This record gives sequence, C-alpha cells and structure tokens, in this order.
Amino acid sequence: MKRLSAALGAVLLVSACGGGGEPAAQPTDGPSLQPQPTASACPPPGAGRFGWPKEVPTDLPQPPGAKLEKVTRDDGLTIVRFRTLTSLQDSVLFVVREVQKAGFTLGRGDAEPSEADAPFGRGDLRGVYKMLNTAPCVTDWLVAVTRDQPTSTSPLLPTPTGTPGSQPLPFG
Repeated sequence: MKRLSAALGAVLLVSACGGGGEPAAQPTDGPSLQPQPTASACPPPGAGRFGWPKEVPTDLPQPPGAKLEKVTRDDGLTIVRFRTLTSLQDSVLFVVREVQKAGFTLGRGDAEPSEADAPFGRGDLRGVYKMLNTAPCVTDWLVAVTRDQPTSTSPLLPTPTGTPGSQPLPFG
C-alpha cells in the first residue's frame, strides 16, 4: 500500500509540475496563459453529503461537498455519479488517505493529468473510484460497486478472481 501512495503521489507531482523537460516560459508583453489551479487555489469544499444507495457500504468514504447526480443499476453493478468542487489532486489524496482507514483494500490505481482511478475491495465487494477533472476546482466522480457474482455478465467488471487491483480496471 505504501507503493500505491508513493506511485499516486509521484504521478500527481509529475502532472502538477508539467514534466516535459522544456525550459520555463519567460514573461512577454503578450497575453499569458493562466496556470492550472493547485490544491490550495480551490476554495474549501462545502459540508454537503448524500446517502449512498443501499448497494454501497455506508462506511465507504465520500468526499466532503459531494453532490449526487445519478445512480444506475445493471446486472449487479451499481454506479453512483457525483460532483465535488475540488481539484483532482485533492480528490486523489482523499481516496488514498481515507479508503484504507475505513477498512477497504485499495488496489493499484492509475492517474493522468485530468483523471484518476482507484479500485478497492472488502470481502466480496469490489469497486472503483473514477475521478475526472472537468473544470478548475471541479471533479466529476464515478463510484461503481458490485458483489462477486459468478453469473454476472457485466462487461464493465473483471472476473471475480484474485485480489482487488489484480485485474484490469473496469473503466479505462
């Protein structure tokens, strides 16, 4: 789990710093590009919260200020879509810090400059957080959960073998 935290942290640092190896832009008299907001540039999230649907464990961490948008169910898969007024970096840090503290196993995640995913599990529950930065300080979330069901035919989930994170992510 320390490797996951370190890997996500490294990806966040690389995406925040731009990487690329090109020299920093020098000031000019022309228009300048606005920098992407950092975690500290976003206002603190509100205290809003919604109740998870019955298929999602009530102790699954939910970020502060989450506003429910849609819940869909299909063939044993429950998908919860919501939005927070946070940066992608703050969203990923929330998942890394809170999911394991709540007793879930956090699998190997993936992060890119505008999106990140993190699979998790506990017992027969498997799921994934998917976060997408849609505007400065706005992150759209998708949380998908299912219970191991040998008869499930959902194309969105890997087969129920192995440990959380040992299969390809269901959303990619």
